[in-house]
This record gives sequence, C-alpha cells and structure tokens, in this order.
Amino acid sequence: MGKIVKGADDMYLKFTGKTAPDRVGKRYGASKPIATALYGANALAIRTIVEKTRSILSALDVPSGNWGVYIAFAEKLASKANAYDGIIPASVVEGFKAEFALKGADPAVLDKISSLFKPV
Repeated sequence: MGKIVKGADDMYLKFTGKTAPDRVGKRYGASKPIATALYGANALAIRTIVEKTRSILSALDVPSGNWGVYIAFAEKLASKANAYDGIIPASVVEGFKAEFALKGADPAVLDKISSLFKPV
C-alpha cells in the first residue's frame, strides 16, 4: 500500500506529469517551465505549511480527527501572510486565535502553529 498523505514533492511530480506537452498541446509545452515555477512558488507554499502543521499536531499528540480546525487555522494565517508580504500583524494573529479557540481548538496548539509565521 502506498503513502496515504501526499507530500509537496508528490504534488509537484503529479502536476508536472499531468502537463506533458502531448497531453496539453505544444504551446503549453513551450511555456511549461514558467507554469511549473509558478506552481512551485504558489501551491507548494501552502502545502508546506500544511505539512509543518501536521508535524506539530503529531508531536503534540492531537487526535487526527481534530486536525481540520488546526489546518484551517494555518491556511488562514498563510493566506494573510501572503497578503501582508510574509509578516502578519500580531493583532490579526490574536484575532484568529480567538476565533479558532471558539471553534474548539486548544490555544496552546494554536500558539505553536502561529510560531510558523512572523507576527509584528
């Protein structure tokens, strides 16, 4: 049986395999280096955050059935980090922590996940 959870490397290989010039056309084949670079810069950044969040959750022995709220928190922070050029205001981080604590997330785990980002 193969891996259940796909990593960033697996996702990149899948993307590059789907975009073979004989499948998508010669014009796309000529611009494939640009497309793969954009995919690597944009999609894999979120994937990396999700993988780091999974590592934190595994280390803290959070039951896998509860991971969804924490991964959503990390993805929301990643979205804001992108909007704020990588540095999120501390007030925004604290607001998201309060929001996700109301959804049942442990504030200590949220602190660990938010340490992946650089609040101001």
